[in-house]
Amino acid sequence: MDDISLLEAIEFARSRKVLLPSDYYKLDVATRRYAATVSQLATIDQIQTVLDAVHKTLKEGGTFNDFQNLVEAGDIKLSKNHLDNIFRTNIQNAYAHGRWQHQQSNKEKRQYLMYWAIEDSRTRPGHLKLHRIIRHIDDAFWKTFYPPNGYRCRCGVRAITEKQALRYGITPDDQLPDVSIIDKGWNFNPGEYDRHALKILESRMIREIGNQPVYDLLQAQQLELQLDMQADDAIVKAMPNIQPDLFEDVVSKTVSKGVEVRPSDLVMTIGLSDSDNSLTDLVKTSALQKDQDSSIGKRILDKIQRAFNRVFAIAKNTKSKLTGNSIHGLDGLNLSPGNIIGVVTPTLFKTAQNAGKNITILDAKGVAIDLSKISGLDGALLAPDLNLEVVSIDDNGLVLKRTNEDATRYFVANQTVFSLG
Repeated sequence: MDDISLLEAIEFARSRKVLLPSDYYKLDVATRRYAATVSQLATIDQIQTVLDAVHKTLKEGGTFNDFQNLVEAGDIKLSKNHLDNIFRTNIQNAYAHGRWQHQQSNKEKRQYLMYWAIEDSRTRPGHLKLHRIIRHIDDAFWKTFYPPNGYRCRCGVRAITEKQALRYGITPDDQLPDVSIIDKGWNFNPGEYDRHALKILESRMIREIGNQPVYDLLQAQQLELQLDMQADDAIVKAMPNIQPDLFEDVVSKTVSKGVEVRPSDLVMTIGLSDSDNSLTDLVKTSALQKDQDSSIGKRILDKIQRAFNRVFAIAKNTKSKLTGNSIHGLDGLNLSPGNIIGVVTPTLFKTAQNAGKNITILDAKGVAIDLSKISGLDGALLAPDLNLEVVSIDDNGLVLKRTNEDATRYFVANQTVFSLG
């Protein structure tokens, strides 16, 4: 396929009446991690080029100009073709990951998979040898040969019933090809895509044993990746499954704006617009633990903040005044005029039935995501790190206004309030 975003891919699937599993909307969390690892490894290759140039210059007694020339000769910038391959690799594997998840969820009805190659002159000979191979979906064969099996690979896999598999003929063990027919570096199953980045690093570390500067860089990156995986896993586990019709509406509205927003950004935004689910619980816990050395809370908050910012860029509110009557937990602050409230995490503000007193936020332009701009939901999602001053509070309601003053009372994750003094 041509260069498209994952949101555009979802929109295309919808236009063809393809029902995507809910996990598809979350898989870009793993693809981003893989892309980052590939890019960082490329950076390490660049560092190695510089180190080699330093050693060569010192050994030959060269000058600084000699060193500069060696670095330039090493071409430490990534080529356009390489960047293009990185992009396409992630798109290909993202599609495959979603397809694999869907086939796994339906394997009670379709227990077998058939490899399918496009039989034309553009297809690699090795990939043609895989055409029409049939094995059980849980067979180890698919751990290695599930496509894509190379850059710009167009192969696919069809899920079939046991009756169909027997009619076509299940491929016996002695007719299975050798793994060498797959392009180098592609012998893994996209269903395990989110762990493949770590395998790449581990393999590279083995090659660099004895090359201490590069090995140390890889080891530090491995630790970062492991912590990042823990944060990603926690977020994905907590992300809600969105009703298909709601998500279709969100995707349509977002794609029409022509911006780069990721599917998982939208899932997180919709999840945070509900005050009672696992994602808001995770955000609350992360906010309270973010300063602990052993916690991944700060990483989780940073990721959710970046997701919020990408959606905020296309859906920020434009009204100078926001009104509602529901910010869960706010009543527990025992407020008085002059108090400064700090909103720590994305927080839902809306009008609800049987809620508390009326709340007005002044000077509110650009302080929240207007949920109506991306979905059929009501209300606004207040931005984290927003400080609000209490202007007045009485039986008629609460009036707040945006301020740059430091807060001493904080509001976390739609539910929890705490005070710093």
